[in-house]
Amino acid sequence: MFRLSERQAEALANMETYVGIRTPRRDFPDREAFQAYWNLVSKRGDATTRSRSGETSQSRAEARQRRDERVTAYYQSVEHLCAYGEQYAQRYQPSSAKLRQQVLLKSGSAPLADQVMEQLGPRLDDDARARELAEIMQQQGRHAQAIRSKLRLRLFTTEVIDRCLLSMTEATGSLLDATELTRQVQKLQRKGLSRRAMRSKLMGSAADGVIVQTTLHTTLGESGDDRALRTAIDRLARKQLDRRALIQRLTGKGFRYGDVIRILAANAETVASPDGSDSMRE
Repeated sequence: MFRLSERQAEALANMETYVGIRTPRRDFPDREAFQAYWNLVSKRGDATTRSRSGETSQSRAEARQRRDERVTAYYQSVEHLCAYGEQYAQRYQPSSAKLRQQVLLKSGSAPLADQVMEQLGPRLDDDARARELAEIMQQQGRHAQAIRSKLRLRLFTTEVIDRCLLSMTEATGSLLDATELTRQVQKLQRKGLSRRAMRSKLMGSAADGVIVQTTLHTTLGESGDDRALRTAIDRLARKQLDRRALIQRLTGKGFRYGDVIRILAANAETVASPDGSDSMRE
C-alpha cells in the first residue's frame, strides 16, 4: 500500500476541493496508481480553470475597480494622506517635489496635495536629503554628473543640487572616493577594458582627471595597454571569432585600432615562426 506524505495529502486535498470532488481518495495500491490519479485530478483542474476563465476575468476586473474606488475614497482624507506621506518620506527619502507628486497620485486632488505639503513641509529638508543621497552614491563610486542626474530624477531643484555638490567638492574638486575608485578600476580590468575606456567610464568631468589618473597608475602600474590587449585577445580567441569581428570587439573595449593591428600582426609572426625564435614584441 502506497502511503502519502503530509504535503502530498494536503496538495491532493486542495486539488480535489477545487474541482469539486466530494469523496477524496487516499488509498492507493502503489505509486503508479497514485500518479495516475494525480494526473487525472490535475487535468480536471486545468479544465475547470479554463471553463471559469471568462467569469474569473470579469469578476477580477470588477473587484479591482471596487478596490480602486475604496482606495481613492480613503485618500480623500487629509489625515490619511499625511500618514501616507510620512511613511513614503521615511522609506524613500524623496524631495519635497517628489513627495507632492506621490501624494497627488494617491489623492487625485491638487488642493488636497497642497494641504498635505503645508503640514509636512516644515519637517522636510531637501538640502539634508540631497546631501545624504549624494554621500551614499559617492561611496558607490559615482562621479558628480552621475549624482546630479540621480538627484534630478528625484525632483530635487537645481539650486539644491548645486549647493550639495559645491559643498562636497570644495576641498578636492572631485567627488570620487579613492577606495571605491580602486575597486571600480579592478572591476573594469577584469572586463578587459583599456585605460582609455576606463577613464571615460570613471570620469564625470575634468575635475576628476587627477584622482582617476592616480588610481589607474597605482592599480595598473606604468605599463601601457599592450598587456591588457594581449590578455583580451587570448580570451576572445576561445570564441573563434574571425579577424574583423575580433578587431571590432577589441576596439569596442577602448583599444586603439593601430595597437590592435600591431599586436595581432606580432601574434601572427610568432605563430608563423617554425622554430619559435620570434617573440612577441612590445
